[in-house]
Amino acid sequence: MTPSPIGAYVFTRGHMVTWEMPDGTEFRYEGVAVSDSALREFVLRLMSVEGMSWDVTRWDDTAIELAFLRRFGEAIRVTRQKALSGTTVLVFQPIRAGI
Repeated sequence: MTPSPIGAYVFTRGHMVTWEMPDGTEFRYEGVAVSDSALREFVLRLMSVEGMSWDVTRWDDTAIELAFLRRFGEAIRVTRQKALSGTTVLVFQPIRAGI
């Protein structure tokens, strides 16, 4: 577990990378092309460039998907889940070619 300066934790496990914001919101990438530090940087830059607040319930999933494609060259689908604690988990799932 590597602490980040803003998020509560960052870790890599198998083919999944996660980063958690201080409010408990988690970003989960389920692929192999992005590192934990790249995911954290992507989220923070996206918030800055797109003028997004810390309230992810107001974020546009399509804007996230397009920004991810531009940044990493990989198409993803964003799905939202609720953790047992009630916090939001944004899951970034790579879309395989031909699907």
